[in-house]
Amino acid sequence: MRVMVTGAFGNVGRSALVELLLQGHRVRAFDLRSRANRRAARRCDDRLEVTWGDIRSPGELERSVADVDAVAHIAFVIPPQSERRPEWAREINVTGTRNLIAAMRDRPRPPRLVYTSSVSVTGSRGPEDEPPVTTAHATIATDTYTAHKIETEEMVRESGLDWTILRLGAVLPSELPKRFDPITFELPESQRMETVHTRDVGLAVANAVSCDAALGRTLLIGGGEGCRLSAGEMRARISALIGISRFPESAFSPHPFYTDFMDTEEAQHLLRFQRHSFDDYLDEVRQTIPRLYPLLLRPFAGLIMRQLLKQSPHHHAPAK
Repeated sequence: MRVMVTGAFGNVGRSALVELLLQGHRVRAFDLRSRANRRAARRCDDRLEVTWGDIRSPGELERSVADVDAVAHIAFVIPPQSERRPEWAREINVTGTRNLIAAMRDRPRPPRLVYTSSVSVTGSRGPEDEPPVTTAHATIATDTYTAHKIETEEMVRESGLDWTILRLGAVLPSELPKRFDPITFELPESQRMETVHTRDVGLAVANAVSCDAALGRTLLIGGGEGCRLSAGEMRARISALIGISRFPESAFSPHPFYTDFMDTEEAQHLLRFQRHSFDDYLDEVRQTIPRLYPLLLRPFAGLIMRQLLKQSPHHHAPAK
C-alpha cells in the first residue's frame, strides 16, 4: 500500500514511518518544512518519500493524497502549546483535519483513514473511578486539546471514509526529552497511568492501516499490564536514572487528571502491538545516559530542583 503520514516527524510519526517501511509499504511523509523536521528527514530511510506542506493548506493536501491508499493522521498540536495558543491550535487540529478529510473524500477511490486520538477524551479520572477506561466511557472536554480531539473524532466518524480511531495512552518517547514539561505538575502522585512505548504506537498505526477488522472501530492503545503505574512512581523511577531527588508532593495538583489504566484487549487482539514494558523503556533510557552524568549532576541537584519547582503552580516554597 501507499501510505501518507501527517505529522510524520513528531514522536509518534517517526515511529509509524519506521514500522510502515518495515512492513514494505510505500510511505509518504507529510510535515512542515522546519529545521528540526528537515534534520529528522535526513536520518530516515532512503525509501521514504518526503512531501513538505501545511495541513492548513487544502491545495497541498489534495496533491499529497492524490495517489495514496491510506492516511495515518497524526499531526496535532498538544499541550502546553494547545493551551497557550488555542486559536492557532484550532487551525491545525480542527481545520487541518477537516481539510484532510475533504481532500480524501474528493478522490475517485478515497483512502482509508487511521486517526490517532487520545484516552484523555474520557475526562479526568480519580481514585474513586473504577479502572480501566473503555471505549464505552463518555467523552468529556477538560481543556482545549481534549475539546479538539473530541470534535475531530466526530468528524472522522461522520466522514464517510473507511476509518479507524486509535486513542493513545501516555506515549513514552524513545529518549528523555531535552526540556522539562511542566504539565507533569498537573498529575497527582496517585494518578493512575498506562504508558505505551512510542515504537509500540508506531506498530499499532502500521498494523491498523491494513487491518480490515479494525475499520469503523475506536481502539485503546496502551502498553498493557507492564505499563501500569502511578504518576508518582513513574516520576520517581525516571528521576532516579538521572540522579535527581523526588519532587515533594506539594508540587502537584490535588485534582484528578485525564489518565488511567486502559482496556486494550480488543486493540491488542486486532493489532498485536504491545512489545515493551515500562521497565524496558527505563533500560533503553539508561543506555542513553552517560555513566558519569548522575555523579556530575549531584552537586547541582538542589539548585536544579529549586528551578524546576518554580514551574509548578501548586508548590509554594516555605517562608524563611
